[in-house]
Amino acid sequence: MSSPENPSKKKLSSEDSSKITIYWEKATHSGLHSQARQQYLDSILAITPDSAFFWQQKAMPLYKDRKYSLAKPFLAKAVEHNPKSYLNYSAFMKCLFSKEYEESIAEFIEVKERYGDSYVMDHTYNFYIGLNYLQLNKFRKAKEFLEKSKVQQFADFPDDQPEEACHYLDWFYLGIADFELGDYEKAIENFDISLKVYANFADAMYYKGASLYRSGREEKGGEWIKKARENAENTINEDQVFYEIYPYQVFHRLSPLSRAK
Repeated sequence: MSSPENPSKKKLSSEDSSKITIYWEKATHSGLHSQARQQYLDSILAITPDSAFFWQQKAMPLYKDRKYSLAKPFLAKAVEHNPKSYLNYSAFMKCLFSKEYEESIAEFIEVKERYGDSYVMDHTYNFYIGLNYLQLNKFRKAKEFLEKSKVQQFADFPDDQPEEACHYLDWFYLGIADFELGDYEKAIENFDISLKVYANFADAMYYKGASLYRSGREEKGGEWIKKARENAENTINEDQVFYEIYPYQVFHRLSPLSRAK
């Protein structure tokens, strides 16, 4: 037996296939973050060490537990055995989870060169490269790749309105790049487009307020920052926000118990 996502290169006997099926069933009925699940995966990989899927399954919960140094070699093994399926995922994890921005950029560039431009976790490769550059304070490079992401989505979704064709987070981070570059009017324009799609998006409201404030409209800026705080629950709504804070995310979900009631 092998995972349908990544067939094993090794020909397995019926006995080994049966063992893997049993171990995998036990793993899936163990807690995602449990040591028991890791041990069942170890038993599987002892039989089929070239299965990228099962290496990725070992890595994923460790990344979610922020145990990056433990997770990294397991994900590297997944990439080694199936780069077409997992190199983009590795680059994504290094962008949003382990914060290895230079490595993430290098891997995304390699993916683009080897397999072409595409998407991972609902966003373009160019989007994540842009985030990496934001976190490295290379704001012009960030804007360059975020613009590429926007153009890519316009081409992929030609029948949609611009604010719909391009993801609201692309518009938000384009606004962030302009904000950091001091182009506050352009930043406000991008935040407003993001708010057309996600009307109560508190983080976009906050940076719109900050842009207004920095451009000399302190009273108006203060109003938007106040409105942002009133909408604090309406933050970035990606699946990963329960494990990591996104770049420039003002209002986050990682520690709800620490918030004032």
